[in-house]
Amino acid sequence: MKNKIISIGHKNPDTDSALSSILVSRFSKKIFGYEIEAVMADEINNETKFILNLLKIKKPRVLKKIKNEKVVIVDTNEPKQIIDGLTEDNLLAIVDHHNLGGLKSSKPIYTRIEAVGCTGSIIYKILQEANIKIDKASAILIIVCILSDTLNFNSPTSTAEDKKILKELNKIANIDIKKFVNDLFAAKSSLQGIFVKDIISKDYKQFEMGKYKVGIGVWETTNPETVNIQKNKIIKALSEKKKKEKMDYMFFAVVDILKNNSYLYIIGDEEEKLAKNVFGVSKDNILFAKGIVSRKKQLVPPLINKLGG
Repeated sequence: MKNKIISIGHKNPDTDSALSSILVSRFSKKIFGYEIEAVMADEINNETKFILNLLKIKKPRVLKKIKNEKVVIVDTNEPKQIIDGLTEDNLLAIVDHHNLGGLKSSKPIYTRIEAVGCTGSIIYKILQEANIKIDKASAILIIVCILSDTLNFNSPTSTAEDKKILKELNKIANIDIKKFVNDLFAAKSSLQGIFVKDIISKDYKQFEMGKYKVGIGVWETTNPETVNIQKNKIIKALSEKKKKEKMDYMFFAVVDILKNNSYLYIIGDEEEKLAKNVFGVSKDNILFAKGIVSRKKQLVPPLINKLGG
């Protein structure tokens, strides 16, 4: 192929999105038959930095706009979540674990979408089916995808298949999962170098729900108080973001990884009315959402049911 080929995930990449792009690149020659460069749509988070530093993997470059590149999309198929420039002609493949989001191609493409806990699990299955040997570093990358996206299997997005895959991979990685996940989540929770604008945007996605544009940000942490103490600044930043991006609704959830609850920020009257109908009553601009930890399965579906898909 003449044009450069890249693998890339969604805007504001979480760890599964970032590492899945890297995994596709590492095995691209064997999977697709050609070289692929992993790039990021935005800067990576502290959790991803921790893993790349641990494994001495070079941080991929950030690409803000696709020009003539051919593209393999991972961990999303929602047009609003993909960087500018993607067309039906330059889309080569999709590997994802989300609902169908509306991407189109001008010709048949490789598509793999499965209901598992993370995109990393799908990549593992692709490698297994092709009898491709997985090295230790790659095994750890996939393990991290699983642990991060399923919140160590505390999220309703996790499946028995993810648990089985992690067990098989750890025969290669040979790591102490309990200690490893503690270190991983400490990095996930770290606010080092993080400003309020980063807290609300590092894991932020836009959705089309009927005629409405809805933004939902998430911050996963073992210590929610470090975020909630900045509530007033966060609400102000969310209100400004809503206005700038011309969103109809803007939500932000601080997810308590250890207690499996969320604090859903309510920034205005529109959000208050919608949240009351869907999730319950808020107090002082925060709705305590017991047992809710997943944007994909617990926040987005009920909002779509109310606003339209």
